[in-house]
Amino acid sequence: MIRFYGEKPYRAAVIHGGPGDIGGMRPVAERLGKTFGVMEPIQSQYTTIALVMELRRQLGLHIKEPITLIGHSWGAWLSLLVASCYPFLVERVVLVGCPPLEEIYAGHIHERRMKRLSKEEQERFIWYMKHMAAITAEGWEDLRQLMIKADHYAQKPNASSYAQMDGKMYERVWPEAIEMRRNGNLMRYIQSVACPIHIIHGDYDPHPLEGIINPLDSLCIPYRLQILQKCGHAPFDEIFAEERFYQILEQILRS
Repeated sequence: MIRFYGEKPYRAAVIHGGPGDIGGMRPVAERLGKTFGVMEPIQSQYTTIALVMELRRQLGLHIKEPITLIGHSWGAWLSLLVASCYPFLVERVVLVGCPPLEEIYAGHIHERRMKRLSKEEQERFIWYMKHMAAITAEGWEDLRQLMIKADHYAQKPNASSYAQMDGKMYERVWPEAIEMRRNGNLMRYIQSVACPIHIIHGDYDPHPLEGIINPLDSLCIPYRLQILQKCGHAPFDEIFAEERFYQILEQILRS
C-alpha cells in the first residue's frame, strides 16, 4: 500500500521506521505534500530482503525520475539498502534519526535510554523490547510513553498517535537487520551507495551520531550533516526542532 500527498511528479518518499512503525512518517508526508509530490510507502513484508524488494516495486510503479528517500530510524537503513541495490531509483537519501551503522556503537543506545528511565520503567521497557508480538493495546500505550521519555527531548502533544506498530514485523526483521550490522554486510551495501547522503540528527537522540559518521568517514563516504538542537529521535514530533527540520528538508528537495 502507498499513500500519496500533493501532486505528481513525486519528488520524495518517506520511509517509516520500526521495523513495523506503520504510518510513523505520516506527518512528514502531510507537511511536505503541501509543497511537493510525496509518497508514503507502507511496509508489509517480514524479512529484510522482502522489504527491499517491496520498496523497489512501490517506487518503480509510480516514479519516472529518481526520487529522494527520507528514512527515519530503521527506514534510514532501508533507504540505504534500496539506494545500494537500485541506484537508478534514488536521487539522494536523507537519514533521520539513523541507528548506528556498526555494532561497536550500538550499546550506547540502551545505556542512554536507561539513564532516562526509573528502575521500574527500565524493567517494563526491557520486557516490551523482548516480547513485541505479545504486547496488548494497553501495553503499546505504556511503551509509547516510555519511548517518549527515553527518546525525545520535548515531544508535541498527541505525537505518534497516527502510527500503528506491527510487533510481528519488528520481531522478525530487526534481528536480521542487527545481524547485517554485526557481520559487516550493512556497511558493505552502504559502501556502494553512489547518491548524495544527508544526515539529520537530534542532539538528544539516544542513537549516537558517531555511530553514523565514523563508519562513513572510515570509508571516505561523503555526506552532509545537520544537527538539530533540543531534539530527540523523531524531529517531526519535537516542539523545538520541528520547524527547523522541515526547513532543512525543503531546502534539500529544492536543491
